[in-house]
Amino acid sequence: MRAASHGLPFEPIVGLDGSDIPAASGFKTVKDPYTGQEVYCIPAIRPDWAILHVQEADARGNARIYGSAYWDLVMSRAAAKPILTAERIVPTEEMARLPELTRIPDFLVTAVVHAPESARPCSCHGCYGIDEAGVRAYLEAAEQPETLRAYLDQM
Repeated sequence: MRAASHGLPFEPIVGLDGSDIPAASGFKTVKDPYTGQEVYCIPAIRPDWAILHVQEADARGNARIYGSAYWDLVMSRAAAKPILTAERIVPTEEMARLPELTRIPDFLVTAVVHAPESARPCSCHGCYGIDEAGVRAYLEAAEQPETLRAYLDQM
């Protein structure tokens, strides 16, 4: 996804020599024009959709992520149509007062949904912590389609 987030067709990597991964995955190689070393080309992953949960967004899709953004920034740029779920919807004017806090700009976003606590049973930094019992219940429910459906129906 990193390659797709930069608009590249692949990401060159090293360190797979001696592994079965390149052959099993069909990775091709190219010669590094600077060192002459063969590097593997990992094809870009460009999902159609990404659903990302943020602490704050405005109605246009500008978003703030407090704490570590992890892969959210990469996914917001790699996906063709990112959707944001947000703990809070704030006025665009408030977002504009501190533009340096905007981690995902509106032109990348397809839709915004006000969905407080929708990261549960996982955490949302500054809003709530991880619900370990809830994660265990989800993992148990996810083992079978019927139990997963029942779990999701009660959410």
